[in-house]
Amino acid sequence: MPNFRYRVRDRMGKPIAGTIDAPTLQIAGERLYQLGYLPVNIEEGRSTDSFDIAKIWLRFQKVKLEELIFFSQQLSTLYKAGLPLLTGLGSLAEQTENKKFKPILEAVRRQIEGGSTLFEAMSMYPDVFPQVYTNMVRAGETSGRLGESLDRFISLAEREIKTRQRVKEATRYPKIVIFSVLIAFAILLTFVIPRFAEIFAQFKTPLPLPTRVMIQINTIFHAYWYLVLSALFGIPLLIRNYLRTEKGRYSWDRFKIRIPVFGPLLLKIALSRFSYTFAMLNRSGIPILQTLEITASTINNVHLAQSITEIMRKVREGRNLSDALKESEKFTPLVIQMVAVGESSGTLDEMLMRITEYYDIEADNAIKKLSTYIEPSLILFLGVVVLLLALAVFLPWWNMAALFR
Repeated sequence: MPNFRYRVRDRMGKPIAGTIDAPTLQIAGERLYQLGYLPVNIEEGRSTDSFDIAKIWLRFQKVKLEELIFFSQQLSTLYKAGLPLLTGLGSLAEQTENKKFKPILEAVRRQIEGGSTLFEAMSMYPDVFPQVYTNMVRAGETSGRLGESLDRFISLAEREIKTRQRVKEATRYPKIVIFSVLIAFAILLTFVIPRFAEIFAQFKTPLPLPTRVMIQINTIFHAYWYLVLSALFGIPLLIRNYLRTEKGRYSWDRFKIRIPVFGPLLLKIALSRFSYTFAMLNRSGIPILQTLEITASTINNVHLAQSITEIMRKVREGRNLSDALKESEKFTPLVIQMVAVGESSGTLDEMLMRITEYYDIEADNAIKKLSTYIEPSLILFLGVVVLLLALAVFLPWWNMAALFR
């Protein structure tokens, strides 16, 4: 992403200079204006070396969520210990080994020295500091409880990592099995079947159906290999590009939660993430409308995110959150009932945490059940594939052996 140097004036007319990452010059100016600055001059940063491999590689490097958690833990500890924010940021910037994160922390420190708040400085780097993070920082700065807000983000981020890990563990075994079968099929089709085809061609006996199918597939691969490769690489590329569109992402996210077995699991994980994120943001003192907006952007499902956006509109019009959730028809009766109880009793955060705990347990149980279903299903699938391959290879030999009796 391009880097822009800017000179602006804050609300008090004080000049401030710094850098900001943005796709275009116009977006950079809009971000500065939204932060309350009056842009004086913005220009794209230029490098003296037009071809620097290290800088090119740095553009593709990312700040991992684990690194952001570690940074937040250190910053929270230093803040609670009474260390000045600028001193703490300077110390953390020196200790950071990530070559992309280090200059960003130094830039954030310089902008704070120029009069910006921590929220304003971090908001200029949305690729590093997500919206949920910067809003928690803003709530912490406003209330004087920055350390507690950082701790809440740490809890939220660690939980997100655990959720990702659970999903990976549930899908790791099927991926390995399917990948192994594809490799075995490719090796058999490339090296084994052609040799057998040459031998079988010397005899005038009809070949069994499995063998004829394998030979035909082998012929197609050898005659039209360029079309096969184009399909293997082109179709996934087209699908990926389609999923990047708004319509494609919406259709895929809606389809995911309707898939048998996997759909209910993904829905439970999404509802758990929604409840936990909402509770953490609400505890940080962020207004409910802004909480809904941030939650919609972090739920990782466009289909549900659009429902949350519609809920936000109804809440803005004066509707209760529970009524808006019910009218959306995307949330389970449990979520609606617990939110209604929380609103009427003033314990919304507690009710949301109970929803989170319930769906965490449900998701764990669903993953365990999924594992018990996946293993025998994959074994059966693997057995059928091996049987078909074995029949394709050995049936002709049995038929030819019968001819020589």
